[in-house]
Amino acid sequence: MITLHIGAIKCAHFKMLQILSRCCLHNAMVPGVLCGLPSSLPVTTVVSGGGDKTILSEIFAILSWCTSNKDPETSNLKSKLANSSTVVLNSCLLLAIIAQCLKSTGRNSALFMLTSSPKNQLSRLSIIGHQFSPDDKMKISLEPHCASAMLALASILSLESGASVEYSISEIAVPLIPRSATLCEHLKISPVEGNELGPRNMNVLSYWHGLRDGCVGLLESRLKWGGPLAVKQSCASGMPLLLIDLLSNNRSITSHQGIDSTKDQVGLSPIGVVWAVSSICHCLSGGAPIFRQILLRSEHVKDISELISDVHLKLVKSWSGPGGGKDGVRDAVNAVIDILAFPFVAIQNTPGLPSATASVNSGFLLNMGSPGGKIFIEDKDMAKAIEEDMGKYLKILIEVRSSVCLFLCSSSRSKVKMGLK
Repeated sequence: MITLHIGAIKCAHFKMLQILSRCCLHNAMVPGVLCGLPSSLPVTTVVSGGGDKTILSEIFAILSWCTSNKDPETSNLKSKLANSSTVVLNSCLLLAIIAQCLKSTGRNSALFMLTSSPKNQLSRLSIIGHQFSPDDKMKISLEPHCASAMLALASILSLESGASVEYSISEIAVPLIPRSATLCEHLKISPVEGNELGPRNMNVLSYWHGLRDGCVGLLESRLKWGGPLAVKQSCASGMPLLLIDLLSNNRSITSHQGIDSTKDQVGLSPIGVVWAVSSICHCLSGGAPIFRQILLRSEHVKDISELISDVHLKLVKSWSGPGGGKDGVRDAVNAVIDILAFPFVAIQNTPGLPSATASVNSGFLLNMGSPGGKIFIEDKDMAKAIEEDMGKYLKILIEVRSSVCLFLCSSSRSKVKMGLK
């Protein structure tokens, strides 16, 4: 299907990388070919991918060469590249697209791209992490090639989900993710001038990715793997309210202008929106004040619940890039239900109360894997505070009519999880 001499990629300009990106988006088999995966491999079977003599390994080699100045051969190669930052940008975008396409087909393991070798995993994740500056050298503006590298790392890490996460991957990845305070500053800053990609607006990396997607994706990974300390640091940085503001602005723009990346003033694609909602959900476990700050304010609940409104879901379904279509709608619904159901999950194990999971969709609505599931065990004071505020929270849900959305979407979610859709 793809007849491309691997060695030729070493001196290819960014146009070749863009062509490969489009091929991935138009044919679900292409990402597997780039990773060297057998065409008949079942999606649930995890194998070592991206090994030597695969196109994916050459892409990582390109990134390594673009950031190395140690030997003459490297320097000679760099002189052949008209703009190394542009090559880095497009190389990372291609890695992100490969990861996102693999995930959309049900391949949930970073091993498909990093091989099963711990040495290769460390090398490849470090190569990507090297593209954006460490905390003590972080620039004021988020340059496109740095944002692209963040997106690539976040997309690869998103392949590791749930109980299947490889400890070695998270152990390697967490030190490469900027601190919560740094990520917060990134989300506040305005994009730099001179996006080389072609879309007219500076807030997009491509026609399918927002400039802030990677930053939010890395935050979600840090919160997922960093434990209570990561949650505490993110809350201290003011991250939850910042994400709420971004979601509010993003929803307002897409509602009035349609999903058009060239008009995006926020820099979040549908995948970025789901990562942002998930990050907020993780932050809710930071204590009763954060819970009250987010879910006991009707304007915030309205902003979140409108992400599963008919208008917004139609826009997501029409999105042609990763995070769109029926799968994108499912992911958006699941993320919003998780955050709005957080208080119910948090108190479901409170002594004296009936089991919530036994009465609501057999547990499908109240996701036992959500951050709220551990609240009663880890923070009984918070669980008590949430229980005391449940009356007010229910009034807010009724006020913004979220209960109707939750009821309609929870039925669809149950069918999706049971394989009926």
